[in-house]
Amino acid sequence: MSGSTAFRVIDRVASEPALLAGLRAAHGGARERFWRLGGAPERLTIDIDATLIIAHSDKEGAAGN
Repeated sequence: MSGSTAFRVIDRVASEPALLAGLRAAHGGARERFWRLGGAPERLTIDIDATLIIAHSDKEGAAGN
């Protein structure tokens, strides 16, 4: 999905609490069913990632951030 489409989806879900609750319930139900059918992993790894954003300015005397 494009960035603008993803933003619209996130914005809509964030603006309506019932949508977020429904999304959480659907995700939890799908995970529960998958694990019950034998898809549960032996080991669960949570991968936390971040994106570094570098800002640059050619302005005279501009300080880094």
